Amino acid sequence: MANIKLRITGLSILIAVMLLTAPLASAQEEDPRTVTVTAGPHLVRVVPVNTNLAAGFIQMALYVTNAATGEVVSDARVVLIGKNADEGYEGWGIALNSPGEPEKYDVRMNLGSTGDWLMSVDVSSSLGQGGGDAMVFVVPALKRYTAGSLVFFGVFALMMLGIAYLFWSTRRNNRRRREAGQGEAQG
Repeated sequence: MANIKLRITGLSILIAVMLLTAPLASAQEEDPRTVTVTAGPHLVRVVPVNTNLAAGFIQMALYVTNAATGEVVSDARVVLIGKNADEGYEGWGIALNSPGEPEKYDVRMNLGSTGDWLMSVDVSSSLGQGGGDAMVFVVPALKRYTAGSLVFFGVFALMMLGIAYLFWSTRRNNRRRREAGQGEAQG
């Protein structure tokens, strides 16, 4: 009995240690999609927050700091520029911060066409002005027909066949009744 209690206690301690150290390990890891760009006197960390590339929608958080001192720059004008060289499109979005989070600039963009979009950052503040390329997003071409639409068309075709069968069988039964009624009237 004492051996079982010792095993349960040891297992409980091991689980507690794992649960306490797991948040520390994940806090040290940085998001692999995060990119740091030097934009003149600024250091900009670009973090994709929400990307729905099938719809051409992206939302990003940009953190602007002084490249020399590492201090937060809260009065910057931050513009995210997207260029699609294949289609010749260009779009831009102004990133805004809030008094609650002066270090974080949020931006949303709708990328209007498929293909490779080069995202660039342009920052201007009292420190100066600068820009740089951040990352590339690939907006996929939408499929015209999916498996779901083929199922829909199949079910629709079966329903039409069922309706046609009901119509045909009703006419056949009505014709048989008429013929049976005419045979009784003659006999």
